[in-house]
Amino acid sequence: RLLTPLSDVVMAHGGTIDKYIGDCLMAFWNAPLDDPDHAIHAVEASLEMLAALDRLNAQLQAEVETRGETPIALRIGIGVNTGQCVVGNVGSEQRFDYSALGDAVNLASRLEGASKDLGVPLVIGRATAELVSDRIPLTLLREITVKGRGESIMVYSPAAVSAPVSTAAS
Repeated sequence: RLLTPLSDVVMAHGGTIDKYIGDCLMAFWNAPLDDPDHAIHAVEASLEMLAALDRLNAQLQAEVETRGETPIALRIGIGVNTGQCVVGNVGSEQRFDYSALGDAVNLASRLEGASKDLGVPLVIGRATAELVSDRIPLTLLREITVKGRGESIMVYSPAAVSAPVSTAAS
């Protein structure tokens, strides 16, 4: 019941669903077709995914309460990053998947993982922030260190889903 509405949002915003990994949905934009506004589409999709989760939680709460049980809200973390990656059919002659690979993809995964520690559902990397900050108000969260990187990175979240710390400027 969770992955279907989230997948619908990705598709509605021109994204490509790469794969499902357990309860994780991996998606990317700007391939196979060029999308000059891929960063904005990815962030808008992420915000809509959070709204879809809110609607699902309301439905689940109503269902659980009718049974006299205590509801538990579902939560998700989303990481959005922009950068160069390899996109195409990856695998062997026996089995392959259309996928995206590279440092930008790995960093997006690390940002998703950092969302819990940062206390926000949506974490955006600097490259994406630079591309969307003129259309989506962002909050600078803080500098973080992520596995696989020697230097720390600045991370952001849409102001609509984060407590204001300082507003990012383009």
